[in-house]
Amino acid sequence: MTKKRDYISEIIEKRSRLLARADREKQYIRRVHPLVDGFRAIKSLKRAIKFRDEWLKYGAIGYIACVEGYFKMLFADLINLGLPFSENIKKFTDISFKIDSVVAIYSKQVNLGEFISHLLSIHSVSDINHHMSVIIDRDFLDFLYSEPTDVEFNPKPVKEVFPEIIPDLEDLFKLRHVFCHELAIKGKVPVRRIEKGMTAAALFMIYTEETMQRHYFKGNGNGDNLIK
Repeated sequence: MTKKRDYISEIIEKRSRLLARADREKQYIRRVHPLVDGFRAIKSLKRAIKFRDEWLKYGAIGYIACVEGYFKMLFADLINLGLPFSENIKKFTDISFKIDSVVAIYSKQVNLGEFISHLLSIHSVSDINHHMSVIIDRDFLDFLYSEPTDVEFNPKPVKEVFPEIIPDLEDLFKLRHVFCHELAIKGKVPVRRIEKGMTAAALFMIYTEETMQRHYFKGNGNGDNLIK
């Protein structure tokens, strides 16, 4: 008999593994900077070193973990802003609330955003687009791609300046899936593909954060904080 999942305990445990009183940007930065430094260090090793290729695979695995973690926090932050985002989540028709979950939210063990985001799976860019589009009630990727790369100095839209962000990031998701779920012993590790995917992921995060700050969180839109 399959054991019933305890979503509330899972959320509380997940929260315990994050930094206290740090926003999604700081959480992301703390994880991604050592990841990128480590990837570069392993890449610089001589090809003859046997473990080099195996550890290079972590570039895809680790960076997608950063993307997923960031967006889970973004989903929660948007929902916790209240209307209209908290109303839009009714469109997630496959999510249901049992009485214990309602009680946990009411007693503030977890918040509504944490609960919903915990149940939203991310396996691809299309998953991110679907979830974000439901929450903000507009096509997220179209919105993101139409935004300027720099409000003051480069008004050209993201899609025009970086047309390969989405294909390269989707490819990184595919590599992560292979390296996580298969032995994949044969063949060389596609280091250049991993690097392109990691670059695309970094740009995706930067422009997402800028866009969210500019339109929803009323911040300074300085997504460069994600790479400083």
